[in-house]
Amino acid sequence: MARITVIDDDIEMADNTASLIRKYGHEVFTLYTIDGAIKRLVHNKPDIVILDVMFPDNPVAGFDLARQIRVTREIKDLPIILLTSINQEFPMGFSAGDSDPEWMPVQSFMEKPVKIPALMEKVSRLLKQKKL
Repeated sequence: MARITVIDDDIEMADNTASLIRKYGHEVFTLYTIDGAIKRLVHNKPDIVILDVMFPDNPVAGFDLARQIRVTREIKDLPIILLTSINQEFPMGFSAGDSDPEWMPVQSFMEKPVKIPALMEKVSRLLKQKKL
C-alpha cells in the first residue's frame, strides 16, 4: 500500500479520485489548495503526489508547486503526476513530452477527465521505479 496525496482545488474531483484510488488499497490524503502544501507534504511524506495545475489565484500554480517540491530537501524526489485540464482551458498542447527538470519537473502528465485504470497504471509504474 502506498501513501498518495491528491492536490486539486476541485473538491469533488479530488474526493472522487481519492475514493477510487483507495479501492486499489492505497492510503490517500487530499489537499484543496497549494497554500501550506509543501509543509503538509514534508510532514506526511507521500509516495506519490497527484497534482492539478490550475488553481483559482494562479492558473499555473501546480507547475510552481512542482518546482518547489524539487528544491525541498525532504521531498525533492517525490514522484509527481500532473492531472489537469489545462489544455482544455488554454489550448497550448502541454504533454508528458514537455517535462523537464526546470520548468515542469514531473514524472507524468495526464488530461482530465482521467480514466482511473490508466491513472493507476501510472501510479503502479512510478511505485515500482521508486521501489516501495
